[in-house]
Amino acid sequence: MLDLSFFTTLQIGWFNAWIPAFGMVLIQFVYMALFPETGKRAVDTSWYTSSDRLWASVSSCLQIALLVLSVFVPFKFGTTWFVTGGAIFVLSLAAFIWAFHSYAIDPAGKTIKSGIYRWSRNPMYFFFFTSMLGTSIACASLWLLIVTVPFGIAMHFTILGEERYCEQTYGKEYLEYKAKTPRYLLWGEKG
Repeated sequence: MLDLSFFTTLQIGWFNAWIPAFGMVLIQFVYMALFPETGKRAVDTSWYTSSDRLWASVSSCLQIALLVLSVFVPFKFGTTWFVTGGAIFVLSLAAFIWAFHSYAIDPAGKTIKSGIYRWSRNPMYFFFFTSMLGTSIACASLWLLIVTVPFGIAMHFTILGEERYCEQTYGKEYLEYKAKTPRYLLWGEKG
């Protein structure tokens, strides 16, 4: 019989999954503090429909659940799980920072197409998700995975709303960009 206790460990600790989870959120706050106008643009939800509000709320609640849960989920140091998940996290972290930087330095009022946005229309969302997936793997945690998967689904529906907004706001420029660039990194619907 399979012993699931390795994958379901919950134990509060200093060196737990909260380090990368809260680190990813901290990066968002740092960029919003360094680039206040960009921060205002990034959190503007005035255009949300009721469906957009619902999905953004579900996504936010699941993100909070991930943060709280991460305090209780220890890393599986010295295992292949930790090495694999750590590698996914580090790559995601670098791409996440690149996405924020690209967003921050591009002028407002235009479709962002520079930096990592050349390969993904939604790199901030995508790499936050993959960073949490990497953290789940590094901890070999079914609990984190159980929350990360619906979080990714809710994020996808939030993205659909944002893409609709971008089509309405930027028109032909965004539609041309959308036709050439995948929704997620190297995969996902074009056009």
